Amino acid sequence: MGWSLLPKPGTKTGPCEGECEHTDCAKTRKMAQSKCSICNEKIGYERGFYARDDERDVLDHAVCSLEEAEGIKKV
Repeated sequence: MGWSLLPKPGTKTGPCEGECEHTDCAKTRKMAQSKCSICNEKIGYERGFYARDDERDVLDHAVCSLEEAEGIKKV
């Protein structure tokens, strides 16, 4: 399983900076605003994340997922 990241708005491959009606831009913004199922913080842009294999709409930060898998607890 490989991690992904979302490019920031206004970058070459990122969503438009302002409001637009592009389907891809809307999907990217929605993913960035979704919350990590482990730490409950926004996925955000330019930060590694995994899509859970069993639930494609559920995203986890890559760091949170790796820490969870290794049994590391955040303080």
